[in-house]
Amino acid sequence: MKRTITTLAMSALVVSGFAATGTGKVDAATKSTYKVKIKADGLRVRTGPSLKYRIVDGVNSGQTFKYLGHRGNWTKILHKGHKRYVYSGYVKKYRVSGHTAKKASFSTSSNGFSRPTSGPVTQGYGKTSGIFGYTFHNGVDFGAPIGTPVRAAAAGKVVTSSYQGAYGNHVMVKHKVHGISYTTVYAHLSKRSVFVGQTIPKGATIGAVGSTGNSTGAHLHFEIHRGNYVYSGTSAANSVNPLAFL
Repeated sequence: MKRTITTLAMSALVVSGFAATGTGKVDAATKSTYKVKIKADGLRVRTGPSLKYRIVDGVNSGQTFKYLGHRGNWTKILHKGHKRYVYSGYVKKYRVSGHTAKKASFSTSSNGFSRPTSGPVTQGYGKTSGIFGYTFHNGVDFGAPIGTPVRAAAAGKVVTSSYQGAYGNHVMVKHKVHGISYTTVYAHLSKRSVFVGQTIPKGATIGAVGSTGNSTGAHLHFEIHRGNYVYSGTSAANSVNPLAFL
């Protein structure tokens, strides 16, 4: 992972913005509660407030969690129904009114797909000439400069994060959308920001646009497969046209 948090880096950080009396409970006077926003990709979630405790997950920049308090340089959050800890130097605490909290909860419950990066479509889905070694293009290409953020098109679990073959640097994510299983593919990345087994929300940064593998220029190759990933260079197999879902 590009951004790794080390003991040395943590010791150099100054933790600020956390009141000593913070408990994560609703403030009776303001009808508010507190959340924290993650400020770094690949931040480790641990079972306790130090490096000796077990890592149970990783979270990315932009994700938010209920604030439950802090212990030393560690912030306690509600993570998948459990009390967990993340390093305070990479989170920001903020106040949320009861009304806002309900609205946010509703807006993030959608399971639809969203566009994974910016830029125009430079190659569409379907039959192609075969000049690049395939006669069917199983996804769409978005032309964008190297380093442009690539984001998860839907919430899911990372099943592949590696450098291999024609895809170069690539990530695959398994989703459940409206009760149907899908797998999305993000290929030719310049970097990857997630690891296998990580659960990520819709819109989480998973890497950056690049030109690795079988690529002739900077772009994101994006695929959606119904069910598990199945590749075919001559037919659609179980892939679907991503533009019909975005």
